[in-house]
Amino acid sequence: MTRPVLAETGLAVRLICGTLETLDAEDLGGNAIAALLGVDPPASWPPEHNDKATRDWMRSLLADNPQDPDYACWYIIGHGRLVGVIGFKGPPDPEGLVEIGYAIIETEHRKGYGVEAAGLLVTRAFNDHRVHCIKAETLPHLTASQKVLTRCGFAHVGGTFDPVEGQIMRFERRRSLDGLRLE
Repeated sequence: MTRPVLAETGLAVRLICGTLETLDAEDLGGNAIAALLGVDPPASWPPEHNDKATRDWMRSLLADNPQDPDYACWYIIGHGRLVGVIGFKGPPDPEGLVEIGYAIIETEHRKGYGVEAAGLLVTRAFNDHRVHCIKAETLPHLTASQKVLTRCGFAHVGGTFDPVEGQIMRFERRRSLDGLRLE
């Protein structure tokens, strides 16, 4: 099966769309998923917030949305090596909202991979006429994640309180026309 690939960036970052097959390989570890993707293995695997429960959730997302498989998980390849994951939390809702999330393995933090990967995913989302707004959530102590979002044009718009995680910050980026934000 051919997997969609999003174009490379200045940092030689590309995204490879996940499938049920890649999620199964990922359950076996970093070497197995890297071999299936045809890239060099990561220094460690999995990245934080990408555990078995997350992969099981992604399997359900793919099964529930077979018409939109690229609105699930993507693998981040940096300089030919698996460095993390990024993805949507489902296809656009009726109001045109999608949510993204991402995780980079610790040894690859602060190298620009998150910004480049998020930028590719933002472009992909806004190439879909159904998408009008992209949201992302992060925890207050994850300042690097907040920097990724602001560098990709997201604005902090508030947050919520989760009984397990505590305070959660919400960021959004809206589709723009001629450089002006649409509200």
